[in-house]
Amino acid sequence: MNHVAIVNNYKILRSDYMAELFQLLREKHLNEPSKQIKETAVNNLIDAWLLMQECNKHEVIVNDRDVHKLFQELQIQYDSHEDFIKDLAKYNISVDKLLENIANGLKIKNFIKQNFLDSVSIKPEYIKEYYENHKEQIKYPERARICHILISNKDPHAFSKLEEVSNKLYENHDFYELAMMYSECPSAKKNGDLGFVSKGDLVEELENVIFSMKHEEVAGPISTDFGFHFVKLLEKEEARIPAFDDIKDSLKKQLEKISGELELLHFIRSLREQATIEIFYENL
Repeated sequence: MNHVAIVNNYKILRSDYMAELFQLLREKHLNEPSKQIKETAVNNLIDAWLLMQECNKHEVIVNDRDVHKLFQELQIQYDSHEDFIKDLAKYNISVDKLLENIANGLKIKNFIKQNFLDSVSIKPEYIKEYYENHKEQIKYPERARICHILISNKDPHAFSKLEEVSNKLYENHDFYELAMMYSECPSAKKNGDLGFVSKGDLVEELENVIFSMKHEEVAGPISTDFGFHFVKLLEKEEARIPAFDDIKDSLKKQLEKISGELELLHFIRSLREQATIEIFYENL
């Protein structure tokens, strides 16, 4: 059997299924498909076929440049063009079939954007009501702005550097200059400035120290799996609920996105309910 499903008498070919599976594996950075990934691939194709019928009704078009841009993005995930072609051959996919799938995917995205995501409008009073009822969920977490010096535990001279940095900090040397001289963190280029970090951003050993520090206080060395850290607290902000006027625009976008996605799910469900669908799981 050369097909994996039938939707309204239309056969979804194994070649289409393999192309979809190929793209899913690349997106999720997997080498081999699980049962769940296989079922996701065939259900994606069923939803895609139903949505493509709607795209055809609305004469949705895509730009060839966008298709080839996505095609190139797939290729650059490989070390060489030869590796890319080998992987296509492994799944028995032609370049033309892959391009066709990419184009169809873009058509569906455009259809969804036009008819579900861009067409939603949330009333101001609903945004205000959502804000009032979800203040705890939208609360900004406690955060701190820090400067940071990292001495990697893989550095053969780590302990001598630790001693040098510790002595210079004790002698009140400038923390920013020491960060530029000694730190093996990319932030060294910015005088060690990591900007603001929230609870949950860093490893526990660092956070326990940072969020108990006072303004301008320096602490370290703190040992973690990454090495040894010195930190300086520049600024601290307590957890707070943002003012409505500060976040109403971002809330509006977030709620419109959620509403559009829900409408899309209901739409796809209605298309499935009206369709006759048979999946041949033994062929996945």
